[in-house]
Amino acid sequence: MSNHTHSVLRSRLTVLGAVAGLSLALAAVALAVAPKAGAKYTGFTSAPTANGFKAPVSFTVAHSGGNVLSFTYGDTGCPGGTLPAGNPYLQSADNVKVGAIHLTKAGVFSVKNVKRTTSTIAVQGGEQVNYTISTVKGKFTTKKIATGTITFTNGFTVPGFSHVCGDPITQTFKATTK
Repeated sequence: MSNHTHSVLRSRLTVLGAVAGLSLALAAVALAVAPKAGAKYTGFTSAPTANGFKAPVSFTVAHSGGNVLSFTYGDTGCPGGTLPAGNPYLQSADNVKVGAIHLTKAGVFSVKNVKRTTSTIAVQGGEQVNYTISTVKGKFTTKKIATGTITFTNGFTVPGFSHVCGDPITQTFKATTK
């Protein structure tokens, strides 16, 4: 094979590779759909059950369709912690309120490293502040179904000491509306 033929073949393969990559990227975006404006979505994460209860996820789509509002998910805090009897997600400390997340017209939403205080506890010499840092990535697969991932880290601070509870945890979620 001549150098010219080899060069032409290599150029064509490069173009075909670029076209294939662009097609995959467009297909991924095309899978997202604009959601139902004003609707409340509820569902569960892939977290292991706590006392037999699944970790909830919920949010509302703004009437304008431009934001996911009040994104909240269940998290029982640092692994190995003591759970209350019954459904732990009935306590506000076990529900992380991420808040509002920008929503594209294509139905994709994401936010990175949102830190929220989940509870404060009086301790000798001050208070313990429990927190969660969350990254949320989601998309609407239909007008009535959203799926995605939540990656988070739990931690706490007390006067003179700060602790992060292990590596970040990633869970999937699925939420639906009527």
